[in-house]
Amino acid sequence: MNSMDGFTVRQKFILSNLIERSPLSIKGLSQQIDVSERTIMREVSAMNDWLRKYKLRIASGGGELAISGNQKDIDTIRKLFDGIPPLWLLTQEQRQVLITAQLLLAKEPIKSAYFGCQFNVVEGTIIFYLDKIESWLRTKNLKLIRRRGYGLEIIGSDWSKRNAFAELLYNYKSISELLAFLYEDHNDYSLNVFFEVTFGKQLVADVKGMLKKLYSESSVLKDNDVDNFSTFIHLLLAIERTRSKMPIELPEELIEDTLSISGVSVIKDIAGVLDENGIELPESELAYLAIHLMEDRNTYPDDKVPEELGFDLEDAVREIVSITGKRLNVAILCDNQLVSGLMQHINPALYRLTMGLEVRNPIIDDIKEYYKELYEAVDYACRLVFSKYNLLIPANELGYVTMHIGAAIERQHGSENRLRVLLICPNGISTVKILCGKLKSKFPEIDAVDVCSLREMDEKIKENYDIILSTVDVSKKSENDILFISPFLPSKDVEKVGALINARIEEGGGMKIPPDEGFPEAAGETEADFVAADNMIKNFKLKSFECDNIRSTIGEIVQELYGSGFIAETGKVENQILKREAKGSVVIPGSHVALVHIRTEEIDSPFVGVFRLERFIEMKSAGFSVENVDTILVMLARKNERDYILEMLGKISASLVESESVINVLRFGDIADIRNELIKIINREESV
Repeated sequence: MNSMDGFTVRQKFILSNLIERSPLSIKGLSQQIDVSERTIMREVSAMNDWLRKYKLRIASGGGELAISGNQKDIDTIRKLFDGIPPLWLLTQEQRQVLITAQLLLAKEPIKSAYFGCQFNVVEGTIIFYLDKIESWLRTKNLKLIRRRGYGLEIIGSDWSKRNAFAELLYNYKSISELLAFLYEDHNDYSLNVFFEVTFGKQLVADVKGMLKKLYSESSVLKDNDVDNFSTFIHLLLAIERTRSKMPIELPEELIEDTLSISGVSVIKDIAGVLDENGIELPESELAYLAIHLMEDRNTYPDDKVPEELGFDLEDAVREIVSITGKRLNVAILCDNQLVSGLMQHINPALYRLTMGLEVRNPIIDDIKEYYKELYEAVDYACRLVFSKYNLLIPANELGYVTMHIGAAIERQHGSENRLRVLLICPNGISTVKILCGKLKSKFPEIDAVDVCSLREMDEKIKENYDIILSTVDVSKKSENDILFISPFLPSKDVEKVGALINARIEEGGGMKIPPDEGFPEAAGETEADFVAADNMIKNFKLKSFECDNIRSTIGEIVQELYGSGFIAETGKVENQILKREAKGSVVIPGSHVALVHIRTEEIDSPFVGVFRLERFIEMKSAGFSVENVDTILVMLARKNERDYILEMLGKISASLVESESVINVLRFGDIADIRNELIKIINREESV
């Protein structure tokens, strides 16, 4: 038989891709369809038996597959695919991703039978996919409704849906594949299908054209390739949702504040390009775009978010470095460069977290592998520092903090410098912090390391650098002498860089860079610290109220604290707590518990207490959603609180997101139960 009826979906997918895109990487193909390379070769062997009648063969060599034979015979096979709908050739993972994406963008419920027809699979297969999708959506603060006769629908804020859509795509493909699709119109079959089904071929082409125009007119869209792809996604979402008459709804105050910030003048450029294409977006969508454009830039007032959350950013940074060093038993010099670098990253990171956003870190898995101990120490430190403000720092953000601190440790070795180096990296300056430090540490001849994106590469190369390195293979993009290295500089790359430096060593001069002046190191624990911690537990308070809303609840809590002598004045404390609640970052998702922590001058000693409500009240949660709360944990620290006490409070707050049993004790236990639980949490020693 000449038909392909006997082929599996996987075999059809491999053969179709080979016909259109030969040669293909065996490793890349195995990752794409989630099978081993050995399985790929078994499929190739089976297909070669069938291809023999067409005088064709799939050959392997150098880690690649290619279809060989007469072009006329290859075209004959291509025609056999004409009658097969493209969606029928997708793998299980690809179908699951596309179902999720369509549900996230749906205007109304979709029947499961629709997906069965779309992918040519039975309903049982769709149910299997939906079970996995439902589990994933729960982690994004979203819920999948599955009701017979009604259909399938995702419930949650549009903000959360869009963030989930973006994360879905980033998990689906590597950043290099996504950038190839954006910059080069790379013919990735599964990506083409994804974007055509979700947005349509024309809109995707139009937005690519708009971005090309913006690249030439706006400096904001030049320095980070990952940011550029993010802009592409969010612009597609904003236009598609507006056309569907479902524009995002944001608080008026947030819209006004966002669009008034001088750093988002690029929004005017975007609005102008949209207007040229006959597209007009409402202010809520322009604000949405502005928020995502400035999520990794210092376009907000310094320390705005930390101030609203009730802490000093520099104090938090020094606390993170101190706990990390203590955890590793390493003295980390908290110099000006480290403090400044961490503050510049953490300030917008806090903004992202309070807005339910997450930065992309394409090498996070490598960071966890190569810098395991440092990453785990940073994770522990950030949990203790930020959990007090109900902020859970995600892995991607932790990766960047790890690189800042790792770079400082490398920098502490000091170096002599001579050569100028250009480092090409698609992920912006932050991603290569450790690599820059390693290069300077291992090669004293290096003076400065400048970093650029792929888009800036051609212009930067003209600046006459002594050495050009790249963390991605750009040999096909440039005729210049560019050395391809890993972001983690393994020994084989050290040898390659060393050989290149030796070849050019006579071209450089020499100079020394003086070290920065460091901050004084924090003192260790004292007897006064232990006494303060003991008194904090002894003075623990459990109280119940009957209130109808959060404002009256906060008022009752503050009056109780004042009447018990814990605070000296009510106005300032109440105002601080109201500001914290207004940020919508105090509710522990899905727990009915809120955490309020402030540092104030109105207390003489730290305080912990639990306040329960007779009935639920509504409180703001992440992603502009609302949750029912009946228990509020209040933690007060002095403005100049000791590190030991802050670490204790950090352990308590971290336990809320790590243990459901702690939540249950706070909601239902008596005062003795809660005191005992707090003592266990504080005394718990975690392994490094």
